[in-house]
Amino acid sequence: MPYLLPEPDTQLRQLTEAIADHWPEAPPYGGRFTEIVPHLTIAQGQEDAVLEEIEAGFADRLPFTSHVASIELMVHDGVQWQERASFALGG
Repeated sequence: MPYLLPEPDTQLRQLTEAIADHWPEAPPYGGRFTEIVPHLTIAQGQEDAVLEEIEAGFADRLPFTSHVASIELMVHDGVQWQERASFALGG
């Protein structure tokens, strides 16, 4: 699964930890991982050849700079991911 790691990740890590502390009954990733790793998933669920092609397509475009203005709460219903809510972040 190709993904990108933000640098620095401190603010996103702290935000995730605060959310997890507030709602301990719903830990990130269902509690499967002990360490929170903020990331941006690029692709998931495709064949290896497709994932490799996607990953190669990003190689010459990295690194890049971006500003996070909002976060979306995504919910998986067992079949697909859907946006449940969007939250604006302070600038």
